Amino acid sequence: MQETPGKPEVITLRDGTMVTIRPIRPDDAPRLQVLFYRLSPESIALRFLGHPKELPDEQAQQLANVDYQTRMALVAIHEQDDEEHIIAVARYAADSAQPDLAEAAIVVEDEYQKRGLGTLLLTRLVAYARTHGIRAFMATVHHDNVQIMRFIRRSGLPSESKLEAGVWEIMVKLEPDWSPDQ
Repeated sequence: MQETPGKPEVITLRDGTMVTIRPIRPDDAPRLQVLFYRLSPESIALRFLGHPKELPDEQAQQLANVDYQTRMALVAIHEQDDEEHIIAVARYAADSAQPDLAEAAIVVEDEYQKRGLGTLLLTRLVAYARTHGIRAFMATVHHDNVQIMRFIRRSGLPSESKLEAGVWEIMVKLEPDWSPDQ
């Protein structure tokens, strides 16, 4: 098992909410499941491109166990009643055939959306990915997910997209001198 890289970072969202961003750990699997159950049906459909009713133990374990190089995930934690609650996840998984290309996804719990958390996670995930040789992210986005399409456009990262079979196939280039538009 590889050691978790980096130190947790405490940040303040636009509305003053304090959260901690850190790399995911294997013991986060149950917290991922709790996050899944707190997502609205719309957020689940847009993130998972379907309507799964649960995040099974095996899938949660797989998502929580990354190698911190070719597969990475950052979580945003909000502490309540001395318990850590995952409120957002940003992740990538490199393509074995093209190691400089990675599938990427971000999900933010509905209650915490529109507070700048997605942008903060994207900034950190892009920086981390670049240091591990990733030059572009790929994403498959539901055609109705106007919010994430706007988010990608506003990020300022160069992107290409094409609509196929009801989903957007998007490639986002991780420019070395990029910083988010705020």
